[in-house]
Amino acid sequence: MIERIARHMRRYLIAYTFLSLMVGVLVGLKFAGFFKSNPKLVKNVIVTFAILTIYPSMVQLKTEELARSVRMFKEIVISMFFVFLLAPFLAMAFAKLFSDIDLALGFVTSNVVPASSASIGFVLIAEGNIELATILAVLSLFGALPAIPIYLSFYASVSAVRIPIDKIVSAVLYTLVTPFVAGQVTRFLLVYRRVKGMEGEEKFKKMMAIEMKLKPILSLATMVTMLILIALLVASKAEVIVEKPRIVGEIVALQSVMLTTLFGAITILDKIFKLTYRDHMAVAFISATKNQSVAAAIAVMALSLKSAIVPALIPIIQAPIVIGYLHLHPWLRKVFKV
Repeated sequence: MIERIARHMRRYLIAYTFLSLMVGVLVGLKFAGFFKSNPKLVKNVIVTFAILTIYPSMVQLKTEELARSVRMFKEIVISMFFVFLLAPFLAMAFAKLFSDIDLALGFVTSNVVPASSASIGFVLIAEGNIELATILAVLSLFGALPAIPIYLSFYASVSAVRIPIDKIVSAVLYTLVTPFVAGQVTRFLLVYRRVKGMEGEEKFKKMMAIEMKLKPILSLATMVTMLILIALLVASKAEVIVEKPRIVGEIVALQSVMLTTLFGAITILDKIFKLTYRDHMAVAFISATKNQSVAAAIAVMALSLKSAIVPALIPIIQAPIVIGYLHLHPWLRKVFKV
């Protein structure tokens, strides 16, 4: 039953995202007074749902795969170049085109956070290298801890804007470290403890069976909490979105260019360095896509609710572009050797 519901929601996630946005606008307009008079409560509820959205992906993160990272040095270097160099500076360049500094800060935040477990799911669908994708996801998570405050501080300095760097550091630790620790403890209790004493193929098969049972539950939990989070974020600033529809256009247009540029650059560089198709798909999806729940939590805790509008709206365009790239797999198989 849960697996069927999760499969249905994944298939129609774009439609559900639009529905969540519309519900958020309607609720926000209907209860505008409540959102204005209870900013602290709204902020706490949003952060709670952001953490609940992040937590399932941390349960699925296989940190044990890091031991195998040494033999994937080239692929890791390429991915980290895009994650921690090209994407942040590209985001800061595009952020200057926003008409509002809060939105600009939200845009930079949305593009310096790590990938989510959904990105690994896309690699799986594309028949990419799951082992490599997992390693890249773990490394991007750890790298994001110092990278997010460093890049936000740098962008604020060149934009002559003051931001509470101490709050950003606290928000990063709270939104990444807390769910990561909780997720890995959960993984230990649900997976590792149940295969204790097993060896070899028996242990592998048991772990796979447990993970297959957990996957639809965690996937459904992530999607439901994400949709609620999007609705809450939009509701908190519904009047601004309705009065200034240009905001939506700016976010969607600039993120579209951002993602298209990243996928194009990744494809070209991976071809130059002669990556296989499987490795390329892992590098592409983990390097280009971002966990917008993390961005939303950081924006709400350290920046502003207005900044959080950006990660609330990015899923509108991120999912279609990722799915579009997935549909290029016949051509990509010809470009890259399998």
